[in-house]
Amino acid sequence: MNHIADLPFSGDAFFGGEIFNAARALNEGWMIEFDRDSRVRLRGVFYSDLEAWWHVAREAARGSEYHQAALRELCEEERFAIEVHCGPLATTIL
Repeated sequence: MNHIADLPFSGDAFFGGEIFNAARALNEGWMIEFDRDSRVRLRGVFYSDLEAWWHVAREAARGSEYHQAALRELCEEERFAIEVHCGPLATTIL
């Protein structure tokens, strides 16, 4: 597993046309995780994955482009799991 915070850059990544700041995510208690099968998942750092999902989904619903960009990068299975537990995502995912 690779975590975005482990990648060799200053903490910013380019996600779907948006700059993603890994340090900000870690400060909020979550991170983006990549596995070798190209699945991208959202993980809790200071609390459970479910709590991290709720946080990111809630902020995206409030209009945060940063959190919406993170949700757009997740694999289909992860988005589905978040929607099952947190309700429909507030961002269009294409």
